[in-house]
Amino acid sequence: MHARLLGLLVLAALLLASGMQERYDSTVNYFGERNAFVSLPSGKTLKALSFGYHNLAADLLFIWSIQFYSSYNLTNRFDFLERVYDAITDISPQYKDPYIIGALIMAHEAKDVPMALRLLDKGSRRNPREWIFDHEAGYYCYKYLKDYAKAEEYYGRAAANPDAPVFIRRMKAHLVYLRDDPRVAYQMWLDIYRNAEDILTRDSARNHLYQIKAEIDLPQLQAKVMAFRVKFRRLPASLAEIAAAGLVREIPRDFSGNEYIYDAQSGKVTAQRIFRWKKR
Repeated sequence: MHARLLGLLVLAALLLASGMQERYDSTVNYFGERNAFVSLPSGKTLKALSFGYHNLAADLLFIWSIQFYSSYNLTNRFDFLERVYDAITDISPQYKDPYIIGALIMAHEAKDVPMALRLLDKGSRRNPREWIFDHEAGYYCYKYLKDYAKAEEYYGRAAANPDAPVFIRRMKAHLVYLRDDPRVAYQMWLDIYRNAEDILTRDSARNHLYQIKAEIDLPQLQAKVMAFRVKFRRLPASLAEIAAAGLVREIPRDFSGNEYIYDAQSGKVTAQRIFRWKKR
């Protein structure tokens, strides 16, 4: 009973301190001193001081952190960013929001993606049944670092989670394509296409298959056009003439089953549809 009362008193003090801190933050630019958070106890210590109310303690500290990092007048507010969110997630390791919001602040506000990845990796280790942390990490690698191989690794881990939604597999297949492994990406998208349970997934897979097949077929056809020109000193009148000359067994068609477009004047081969997923 005594410990319970003491715990309630500690929580009341935390609430009071949070309110006073918010009011102080709005009026005084005290964070010019870099040691403002040196006295912040570790997550382990704060958890012990919560006297069993560690979830509430983590929630209070998390709410305060959102308020604090929204105070744009504090010029060096990111100096102890990682320490703050490490403390919160040490108090309550299964509390998902601090990992997600903390990483968001680190990547978008502090412009420190490696820091965000460290926090998300921690969330993934502490919550192995959750796919969201690897998904978020994959997005940051894709969006900010342009590290498609690393993003693919994260999305692969997320997709391996039995509770992961279907779109995670789509992202992994798309990243394989972006890192220029079209044949592997084609097989991955083909598997998604064949097992699609909704229209969105099937349409997305179809569009990717169309684009990837065109990227595989068109350079080969273009090379055969040039080979025909070298051999016969003229451009072929049609793609069928390439096959008739024995340069290919058959002329490939696009994923929809239609012929590729051939311009007999320029010798250029194109697809009927073009998707701009890659920036050249």
